[in-house]
Amino acid sequence: MRTNHGFFAALLFGCGALALAGADLPPINTPASQTYFPGKFVWGDLITNDPEGASRFYTGLFGWTTTTIERTTASRTYPYTVLSLDGRPVAGIVMRSLRTTDKVHGQWIGFVSVPDVKKALAATTAAGGHARGPAKMLPQKGVQAIIADPEGAELGVIHSSTGDPGEYLPDSGDWVWAQLFAHSTGDEAAFYHAVFGYEAVADSRNGPSDDQILVSGGYSRASVSRIADAKKPRAAWLLYVRVRDVKATAELAVKLGGRVIVPPSDTPSEYWRAVIEDPSGSRIGVVELENPRAEGKQP
Repeated sequence: MRTNHGFFAALLFGCGALALAGADLPPINTPASQTYFPGKFVWGDLITNDPEGASRFYTGLFGWTTTTIERTTASRTYPYTVLSLDGRPVAGIVMRSLRTTDKVHGQWIGFVSVPDVKKALAATTAAGGHARGPAKMLPQKGVQAIIADPEGAELGVIHSSTGDPGEYLPDSGDWVWAQLFAHSTGDEAAFYHAVFGYEAVADSRNGPSDDQILVSGGYSRASVSRIADAKKPRAAWLLYVRVRDVKATAELAVKLGGRVIVPPSDTPSEYWRAVIEDPSGSRIGVVELENPRAEGKQP
């Protein structure tokens, strides 16, 4: 098996072609398989107080399309918006209740493939994290839950009912990377090793540092970077989408009502990045791959 520890060589999140069926949530992978890639990021959910505004922003920014379905629980019925790229669902939007004490009204949560969600929750607790709730079975999609690591960063865990999408180079508009900002990169890497079995590899691309690359199945899955501001209260994950032109995407985000938090540098690089904030306060990264090292599927 080929091992590739390059920063964006891991090919995250991609979903196979599929179609929505009635009011069910979309499956992660179509056609269904029994192939899984533990540690791979396979989905993203945006929790926001403004689903309609978020839909307008992200369809305008990435060319995603939307389908809204009604989900019914024992206590309520609520809309769930599926975001798709060329007909392939890549994410969802969930309504979040607005509280007067909230400072940030939106948050992206990535979902990582695990063999057993209940075991992942038990491992989370044993390693010093917290389960945000019990494991839930969702029609077609699979079993999922939300966890928080010891520094408070939230992440989803999921065992898909239809297997995981394969490893391939993401298109423009696909998820491509995930980055955790934390106070103690070593302790956080140890936590994610305990929960997901990630191998932590020192990220020395720019010289000695405390940053870590998280690896599973021979592929880099995410990175752990130190928070620059020691006063920042808790860690947080940042998800990245591949775009064709990072500067044009940043400019478009502003026109659509968002903000550029970290602008792209003036000099293009192999992984040319920016961080934007949508109108509800959710942050997401965009990256232009100048010279992607990964080539197609994992052998």
